[in-house]
Amino acid sequence: MNHLKGKVAIVTGGSRGVGKGIALGLAEYGATVYITGRTEVGSHLPEFLRHTNIYETAKEASTLGGIGIPGRCDHADDKETENLFKRVYEEQGRLDILVNNAWGGSSHVMQPYYFNTPFWEQPVSLWEDHYTVGLRSNYIASRLAAQMMTRQKNGLIVNISFFGGRRYWNNVAYGVCKAAVDKMSADTAYELKDYGVSVFSLYPGNVRSEGMAELAKYDKNIDIEKMESPRFIGRCIAALALDEKSLEDTGKILIAAEIAERYGITDINGYQPKSLRNELW
Repeated sequence: MNHLKGKVAIVTGGSRGVGKGIALGLAEYGATVYITGRTEVGSHLPEFLRHTNIYETAKEASTLGGIGIPGRCDHADDKETENLFKRVYEEQGRLDILVNNAWGGSSHVMQPYYFNTPFWEQPVSLWEDHYTVGLRSNYIASRLAAQMMTRQKNGLIVNISFFGGRRYWNNVAYGVCKAAVDKMSADTAYELKDYGVSVFSLYPGNVRSEGMAELAKYDKNIDIEKMESPRFIGRCIAALALDEKSLEDTGKILIAAEIAERYGITDINGYQPKSLRNELW
């Protein structure tokens, strides 16, 4: 599947989880993928995450038909983000796909206050990190991508969001962040449409990430075999990138399973996941 050969993508937060899967999914289609993240080595991480870093992800991407390129970047730092986009332009001269996946909750999600704790008892840092990396960094990256894509008169920006933007999910900071991501997608799409650049918020379903697989060892109610693989999300984004008519839907919230149904995409196990729209919208 070399349909995206010659196309250049940036996937933020690509060390593990959904971001890693997106990078691998795009690489399957032959794309050159810059994989960003703060994690260069995993010695400070839990044992089950020790192998997850941008270099390992880039190496794996390069075995799938694309070109994986690691890019050390803390997206809370505007200068590091600017340097990354400058590097991509200097090395490739273009940018076709940006996937804003970096998330600000990673340092909080394993803490006891993250779930089932009212916002007035949670640390303000939870809000700050969600905003800085989960929203503001998306805006900064989109701004830098738009500077290249508007000159090209084409491009695709995908902001990874979730049903928490539509209903209560996890905590206040999380939900507000996702709702804001969805609004940012709609408004940036409005301004970019005349330049041939599509923008979407994308909702994955339940994803069998490394963390979920680890949790399933201790919770028999979690059936990871029925969950979407992270790479499935990448395949869905590749389908959007290949659709010349995607601009007609720009600004919309899309659900990965519904994209798969539209384009006839299956997960790595050969199955086509079901949309959670009726359950979670």
